[in-house]
Amino acid sequence: MIGLSNLLPKVPVAGRKKSKLRSSAAMTLYRFGRDTDGNMSVMAIIAAMMMLVYGGMGIDLMYAEVERTRLQATLDRAVLAAADLEQQLEPQVIVDDYLQKMGLDDADILVTPDSGLNYRNVSAEGERIFPAKFLQLIGVDNLKAVGNAAAEERISNIEISLVLDVSGSMGQNERIDNLKVAATEFIETVLNDDTSGLTTINIVPYNATVNLGPTLSQHYILTEEHENSTCASFPDSAFYSRGIDPGSQLQRLAHFDPYTLDQNTVETPSSWCPLGEENKIIAQSDNEADLTALIDTFQAGGNTAIDLGMKWGVALLDPSARPVVSSLASDGHITSEAIGRPADYTAEDAMKIVVLMTDGMNTTQYDLSPEYASGMSDIWIDDRGDNDPYNDRFSHRVSDGGRWSSEEYYWVRFDNDWRNRYQSEPDGGAAARPMTNAEVFARWGTRAFGQKFFRRPYYDNRVSYSEYYNAYYAYETIVSNSEADSRLSTLCAETRDADVTIFSIGFEAPDRGQAAMRDCASSPSHYFPVEGLEISDAFQAIARTINQLRLTQ
Repeated sequence: MIGLSNLLPKVPVAGRKKSKLRSSAAMTLYRFGRDTDGNMSVMAIIAAMMMLVYGGMGIDLMYAEVERTRLQATLDRAVLAAADLEQQLEPQVIVDDYLQKMGLDDADILVTPDSGLNYRNVSAEGERIFPAKFLQLIGVDNLKAVGNAAAEERISNIEISLVLDVSGSMGQNERIDNLKVAATEFIETVLNDDTSGLTTINIVPYNATVNLGPTLSQHYILTEEHENSTCASFPDSAFYSRGIDPGSQLQRLAHFDPYTLDQNTVETPSSWCPLGEENKIIAQSDNEADLTALIDTFQAGGNTAIDLGMKWGVALLDPSARPVVSSLASDGHITSEAIGRPADYTAEDAMKIVVLMTDGMNTTQYDLSPEYASGMSDIWIDDRGDNDPYNDRFSHRVSDGGRWSSEEYYWVRFDNDWRNRYQSEPDGGAAARPMTNAEVFARWGTRAFGQKFFRRPYYDNRVSYSEYYNAYYAYETIVSNSEADSRLSTLCAETRDADVTIFSIGFEAPDRGQAAMRDCASSPSHYFPVEGLEISDAFQAIARTINQLRLTQ
């Protein structure tokens, strides 16, 4: 067989070598062109590019989510801190500080605060723009993280004391009627809108003093000179503290009527301390019907002791009253939900409010003189053995220092009979008995007492003028008006220091009364000087403030 090589032309050696080299290069290129090992198709290249883009997009999106989460978490923490009711810094400052510390100070954030009497709401929303890593390959240069956060601290449990003036001047110009309407609307508004917690109200009517009433008085210890009425008097030192200890004895105010001249009464018609249910206190109640029914029974009369009204209004918000409130709840007088109230002053979910109202100013406060405040009197009674008090006979044991006899009895029923009006024994003889001073002043006003038992003996030279005068004015000053102003101011300051909010209303009050209200209020914006029907506007403004700011922590 003839080989292929034998057919090739013969060439010189040198030329042959060069041709061999060329042939080798061509063959290498040829073999490279024919070799498919490691080759990529166009589609494979496109797919690889797409995988690169989508993979990079995923990385960028993950990065964007990390940044969004970081921004959101930072805003969440920032608004929580800014909404704290005890926070003193501005919300914007707090949010900016949180962002700066997290390296997010380049974010564009809008902070919206809203705060009031017993709440604070802070919302923050915004965005942060930052460069993309891989998405720039498809023309997306920047990414955006968006955050939106809100926080609110609210107090849902509210305790309110309505301290309301029912003194004699409230009987003028329909003031007491206007007060009844305004206070009733206030209670309806506050309680009807109470959907997020429990609101309880103390009603403390006051005039010359404060009547605890037959129910509440059972939970405090009053001295036992008498049981005819349930009012207490306090020393000046009591106004440096907010509470009234239910385990400590309170000085019971004497029962007397400094006004009435009628000598034929069987019960004093104008008691210095209201009797029974009249103008009594209701404590920590959420019962709208009970509260408004009490307001409807208000009667105007007597002097004005704003300090005493405020004392009881604040005391019923003080934790020292907790045993009293728990007992009232256990006995069914108020809701069982009130057990545990009053809350501590530092309780985060509770708020305490006093609404103090007057149409006057502090006046002089009185009590019976010590010689008449307790013990036995020199008045004797013969009740004739029946239940008709108008049949009773009376006599007054007098002593003239030996001018007539060491002791004799002035028989009142013989006032016009000079021969029989003085006897050696009381009218009724052995059937007569001495009356206690408490009995005497529960039956007659001090002026009637002086007239009935001392005027004739004075004219007959059986008693001195000073004895007659002291009987007619059987009471004495225990607190002057200026002292009452001072006591009120001291107590208001103590109350504000405990973060109790005080609203005050000067209802057609004189300048000194208005000044006392301004001094007591938590701030100038918490003080309302009003006239006529404006009192309803004031109470409604306070009620709306409470409801608008009700907290739901």
